[in-house]
Amino acid sequence: MANWFQSKQARAGSYSATYVVVFIAILATMNYLAVQYNKTFDATEQKLYSLSDQTMRVLDGLQSDVRIYYFDEPLRFPSARNSLVRYENASNRVAVQYVDPNADPALTRAFNVRTEGSTIVEVGASRSEAPSTSEEDVTNTIIKAIKGEVKEACFLTGHGEAAIEDQDRLGLSLLAGEAGGANYSTRTTSLLERPEIPASCGVVVIAGPSTAYLEPEVEILRQYANGGGRLLLLFDYDVNSGLEALAAEWGLAVHEDLVIDQSGIGQLFGGSPLTPVINNFDPQHPIGRVMRNVYAIFPMTRSIGVSPGTDGWTSLGLADTSADSFATAGFTIVDGKMSLSDSAQRTPGPITVAAAASLQVPRAEGESPEAEKREGRVVAAGTSQFARNVGLGQGGNRDLALNMLSWLTSDEDLISIRPVTAGSTPIELSQADVIRLLLGLVLGIPLIIIFAGGRTWWVRR
Repeated sequence: MANWFQSKQARAGSYSATYVVVFIAILATMNYLAVQYNKTFDATEQKLYSLSDQTMRVLDGLQSDVRIYYFDEPLRFPSARNSLVRYENASNRVAVQYVDPNADPALTRAFNVRTEGSTIVEVGASRSEAPSTSEEDVTNTIIKAIKGEVKEACFLTGHGEAAIEDQDRLGLSLLAGEAGGANYSTRTTSLLERPEIPASCGVVVIAGPSTAYLEPEVEILRQYANGGGRLLLLFDYDVNSGLEALAAEWGLAVHEDLVIDQSGIGQLFGGSPLTPVINNFDPQHPIGRVMRNVYAIFPMTRSIGVSPGTDGWTSLGLADTSADSFATAGFTIVDGKMSLSDSAQRTPGPITVAAAASLQVPRAEGESPEAEKREGRVVAAGTSQFARNVGLGQGGNRDLALNMLSWLTSDEDLISIRPVTAGSTPIELSQADVIRLLLGLVLGIPLIIIFAGGRTWWVRR
């Protein structure tokens, strides 16, 4: 027996058994660690399978527990888990429960679930249904459950402004839809029909008017902002809106010019020198701090000067063009092509194209010292096209527009970069690449296996 243990075959067998035991132990340890520490690695270029900046800000700020219930057949649980498990991994305040309606009809009835695939978000006593398990829908539903109150964004009409119901390229239907998903309700109102800002308006948007506002309307807007109202002003380069002088009172000088970008970057995105690419955001402002690694596209934009306003208004630039840009008033545009006069003066870049202003509203006489402080806020942009249907999906335009609304409504915790949707990332291979790939798979790997087997045979022989 002792001689058998000392034989070559016995030693080889014991080595093999040891290798098998070690291999099984390694697999068991890896499986245990995978269960205890559920981590994933996102190798996509746009981090499509990582939670967005917006979602992480929301989860980091949770003050109460969140439970997500997914109702569906068990066969569909893995698909939903791919998205929802990231919420559990990111915050110990989030728990996800997968419910089979047939196995738990009582809970299904209690949540009033009528269709399979329903996703219910519960925060305290509040329950809301998410349209899908996508990150954008789930995060927006969590925000709505936390915030509770839906704020109203009022879009002024009566002077040719872009319309929220207009689905054409120059409409605002996409922005209205995005705002609806971000806990805003939208409505239109006209100062010509009703000479006052409705009390329900959390923010007033004036997007690209084509005719000038009348002085009585301007006075209504002046009193509204000076009394603590919130305004988003989107100008266009070829229109006198009648609001330029009013914006200047708040420290926002909207110039009668056009910004030209000579860097050539705009052409990479299908634009032209009339389409400046904005990637310089002021980190002193909450919007700028979040947008610092994002670019926006501002077609046909005017410049906006920043200066001390009247009656306590302070202003700050938000977004600047590159140093390879300039602003000029000496130009003509025919069929989309611009020509400059020889005597045209040029203001060298960087050029500010979006700015914000604020005012701490003094307490009224006789107002209680405990009364909530009011603050007027205004954001002005030199173009409305970045927020219209034709431009909202370009670069970070959607994030910039929604972040402007969030700052204006004092929802600074919602200023963020939102989830991106998955797209295709094609792999481009030349004919030589394809040949090398085929040779490596068809010949290379088999030859390596044959060589390794032959070498092993030779050594043991």
